[in-house]
Amino acid sequence: MKISNHILTQGNISNNQLDLAIAQNYPNGIDFCYTDPPWGNGNLKFWDTVNKKMNNVEIVQIDQEALENRVVQLICTNVKNYAFIVYGVREAKSLMQKLRLQPKVVDIQYIEKKYKSGAKWLKNCVIAVTLSNNVPKEDWVTLLTNKNGRDGLRVVLDKFKGKYQSCLDAFIGQGFYLETLHEYGFHVIGNELNALRLEKAISRLK
Repeated sequence: MKISNHILTQGNISNNQLDLAIAQNYPNGIDFCYTDPPWGNGNLKFWDTVNKKMNNVEIVQIDQEALENRVVQLICTNVKNYAFIVYGVREAKSLMQKLRLQPKVVDIQYIEKKYKSGAKWLKNCVIAVTLSNNVPKEDWVTLLTNKNGRDGLRVVLDKFKGKYQSCLDAFIGQGFYLETLHEYGFHVIGNELNALRLEKAISRLK
């Protein structure tokens, strides 16, 4: 579906609806990616359960290995310049190993984060990937350290505004990144597993 210059699909990330949407709308590739996939087999199973409860839809469980392979495939096939993946610190090593095997990957930087969830401080990270020798090799560690959530995305968008137009977000969730990208005038192509969460994300654009 097309919403305010954004191309959004809904369904299991293992399906090919996102690939088809990219091929039809961005045949020459997407400028950059900024996405927050689920990570860890327990988390993936949890979201499958949520999807069944909210949508009454049974889907085939995707495991951590398959998810990482899919993320690498989507990025390295479709994204031209940079990718930023918000991820779990325990799982980051595995994903970065897969990315390093890709001939297209020029540089990978790891930025560990602390964020507050209720009364607890938790850790995640951003994996910043450079996908072309023709773009500046930015010091993303310095730029993104101590920048959490949408503040980190805004740092990236301030760098890219006026230079790039399109962004891939393969895991839209409730649309916080989508909303920020929309505010900055970037075109998003993305997917969300859960139909009700996608509805919430779209409502943020109105």
